Amino acid sequence: MTATSLDLLRNGAPLRKVADEKMDQVRDLLVGDDLRRTDDRLAAIETRLTHLETDVTRKIDAIQARVEAMSGEVSSQHRAAFDALSRGIADLGKHVKDLSRI
Repeated sequence: MTATSLDLLRNGAPLRKVADEKMDQVRDLLVGDDLRRTDDRLAAIETRLTHLETDVTRKIDAIQARVEAMSGEVSSQHRAAFDALSRGIADLGKHVKDLSRI
């Protein structure tokens, strides 16, 4: 242990600083390991959360791209079906005209 000098005892303020430092040391001995473990766990959780956010964002982007591709496919299928229906109606109209001439 270190002895406190007479000047430090007379001034009083530095003695508080020494007492505060000693309290910090005691506090670190009592709960320092728990605080460091908690900080490490929080850092690991934050890192994992960041990775999860990145992964979810990437998956959502992939799903959105797939939905847009499927929408394009459905639209082209609808267009093709509509064109086939239009041709069928035109052919039917032509057959009706041909039948009316008979």
